[in-house]
Amino acid sequence: MTRLTALWQASPLRVVGALFALSLAAMMGVASGASFTSQSANAGNVVAAGNLQQSNSVNGAFLTVSGLKPGASQSGSTTITNTGDLTGVFTLSKANLVNSDTANPFSSKLDLVVDDLGDPAASPAPAPITRYTGKLGAMGTIALGNLAAGAVHRYRFTVTFPDGGAGGADNAYKGDDVTVDYVWDAVNA
Repeated sequence: MTRLTALWQASPLRVVGALFALSLAAMMGVASGASFTSQSANAGNVVAAGNLQQSNSVNGAFLTVSGLKPGASQSGSTTITNTGDLTGVFTLSKANLVNSDTANPFSSKLDLVVDDLGDPAASPAPAPITRYTGKLGAMGTIALGNLAAGAVHRYRFTVTFPDGGAGGADNAYKGDDVTVDYVWDAVNA
């Protein structure tokens, strides 16, 4: 006979009490907060807004034409650089168009071609992309596409006074002039 059996036969109530006390002690040991913990941190997180900026190589007019006769053309150019750190969706538009002769607006007679010459430092030079062909006064907003941060594009503007023919067909435009502003806009892509 084992000692536990002998104890049980002598005093079953004491054995049950002892077992209860041991169970209670075991539960208190578990509930005492003895547990494992772990922690990890990612400190110093930063969120910063991007920057969309551009620079224009010419401050003011880049297309100044005088003495233009029927059948002749002249050009001017400017270079636009995305100096920000975001890709921009660039557009070109005209503003403040003023014709000296409102009865015969010179802007309705003149032909305008806007060519994107790409990066002037590229070798070999990229093939020009014509962005606009039409009357100077009819030009609306022109999509120039996405320019990545640091991208550089030169734009050439060629204005032509179309020859209306012999016999003074273009006399109505003698001495006329037109002024126009060109506006380069960018929004983040």
